[in-house]
Amino acid sequence: MIDDSLLSDLKKIGFSEYEAKVYVILTALRVASAREIHEQTKIPRGKIYETLTSLAQKGFIVSSGKSPARYSPVDVARIFEKMKRDSTISLENLFRRLKALETETPEPLMQGYKLCTEWTRDNQIRMMLRRAKSEIILLCDDKKILSRYSNDISHAAKRIVLYLVVSDRELAEFTSVKCYMGGNDIKSSRFHHLEEENHTLSMKLLLLADRRESLSILEENGLMTGIFICPDIFASYLSKKIVDEIEPVRKSRTAA
Repeated sequence: MIDDSLLSDLKKIGFSEYEAKVYVILTALRVASAREIHEQTKIPRGKIYETLTSLAQKGFIVSSGKSPARYSPVDVARIFEKMKRDSTISLENLFRRLKALETETPEPLMQGYKLCTEWTRDNQIRMMLRRAKSEIILLCDDKKILSRYSNDISHAAKRIVLYLVVSDRELAEFTSVKCYMGGNDIKSSRFHHLEEENHTLSMKLLLLADRRESLSILEENGLMTGIFICPDIFASYLSKKIVDEIEPVRKSRTAA
C-alpha cells in the first residue's frame, strides 16, 4: 500500500503522480522490473516506461541496461542533498530576477539576513566561496570550520585572490592554502577578547566577498548565528584595512 501523504509530498517538490508512485515503490523494493512496478502501482503499461525514462533522466533511478531491464533508485541521501543545493541556487536566481523588477523602488543601502540554522549558514558560506569573482577575505580561528570547508576554500584559492587570516602558526600549518596573520588590531578585535568585553559572544568566522558581501558566524552561550549582509557598505573599507595589516605566514617545509 502506497502512503498517500508521501506521494503528496513528492508531488509538492515536482514529481508527477506516476513518478511519485514509481519512485516510492522502487525505494521500498530496491530493484524491480517494469512489469513488477506495473503490478505494484497499477500504472498503465503504456505509461510505465515513459515514467521510468523520465525518472532516469532526472537522476532518481538507474537501469541495469540488460533485457529485461531492472531498475533501482539512486542513493536517497545523495539525491536529496543535490536537490537541496539545486533548490537553493534556483531560489537565489529567482530572488535576483524578481528584485531586478523592482525598478520603481530604490534599492536599500544595506540588507541584512539572520541565518539561524546550520543548513542555511553552511549553504551561504559555500555559495559565497563559489560565486566570488575577484577576492575572498576569510578570518577564522576555528580548526573544525577550516576543516569542514577546506575543499571549498582550496577551489576558491585556485581561481581568485584569497586571503585566509588565522590567529597562529599552528592553524596556518594545518591548512592547504596560503595563510596570513594580522597585527594587534585584528587580534584584539577579531580573535581575542579584551578583559572588559563580553566573553559570551565570539566570532567563529568572518567572510568578505568582492569587498561587497559579508558573512559573520557568531557564537553566544553555545548558540550559533549567522549574519549575512549584501550589499555591505562597510565591506570595502574593512577589506582594505585587513589586507593592509596582514602578513603572509611562512610555513615549514613539512606542511601540506
